[in-house]
Amino acid sequence: MPSRRAARPRSDLTRRSVLVGLSAGVGGAAGWALTSVLGRGHDGTTPHAGQDEESVAPRPYVPPEGAVRVREPRRLFYDEPGDTDGQTFGDLYVPDSANPALPVVVLIHGGGWRDSLGLTYMENQARDLASFDVAVWNVEYRRVDSGGGWPTTVADVCAAVDHLAEVSAQLGGRLDLRRVVVAGHSAGGHLALWVAGRARLPSSQPGARPVVPVSGCVSLAGVADLIMAERAGDRYVADLLGGRPDTRRQRYLDASPVSHLPTGVPVVCIHGRDDTVVLPEQSEAYVRAARRAGDPARVSLVPGGHDPWGDISGQVWHRTRDTLLTMARRSPNPAG
Repeated sequence: MPSRRAARPRSDLTRRSVLVGLSAGVGGAAGWALTSVLGRGHDGTTPHAGQDEESVAPRPYVPPEGAVRVREPRRLFYDEPGDTDGQTFGDLYVPDSANPALPVVVLIHGGGWRDSLGLTYMENQARDLASFDVAVWNVEYRRVDSGGGWPTTVADVCAAVDHLAEVSAQLGGRLDLRRVVVAGHSAGGHLALWVAGRARLPSSQPGARPVVPVSGCVSLAGVADLIMAERAGDRYVADLLGGRPDTRRQRYLDASPVSHLPTGVPVVCIHGRDDTVVLPEQSEAYVRAARRAGDPARVSLVPGGHDPWGDISGQVWHRTRDTLLTMARRSPNPAG
């Protein structure tokens, strides 16, 4: 991952968003034009940057018959107040597609909410997903020991999802914001579950009143109950929340997605049967509680330990990818 203190170029498209090349060593020509992101409409024209998204008539999504080429990802900053190290950004993967309205999958990496891992952890999954004709927004955020922690880390991820509205406006409404699915691994699963339920959060909680509500969530070995995780020996939770449950109990409850049900959106929790880092009981207990609350939630236990999704040639990832694509392509609620 490039230095968090790297200079952030600006453009006249928007105050808070840029399209810049990735770090040295990554392919793709510099100065990827906005028309390259957009492609051409069916009438051969290019939508105008800044076009009012609401002025664009609804357009059907047609899945491709085979894999499509993926353009080199571009880095966009969603600059949050107080981020002096330039960590609030994401990489946008767009397929070279004729489809006029692309569903979006948001990927959130794990790593114990700490800065030892970054969004490069999800690069292979992002590129693979985008080759199936969806846009992928692989996001970074401030983490413990690099300006994050509760509630900053959670608020950053929510802001990254909301930033899709600005990105779509730049792209002439090319992103279908009625079909936005969020997925995360481990600590990223915790953040994905939080995003899934934030539309019903009280205003005192980070990410309440979303600009871009999600239409579904896939948690990969996610942490749903932080008290359960800490009792099971998770050594990262206390750092995220600034203490242990005996002194921070209310914070543990507030920060646990399982405390904020129902989400009102479909949630699939996928977990390795042999996971000893985040126990499968996390997903099983969350789904039981979600169903009791009336949510369309389900759990899927798969072969492997904590990260069977790392091999994108493997069956576990292929099944998970199918779940994500099916969820992303689902017809949106007309009232949503």
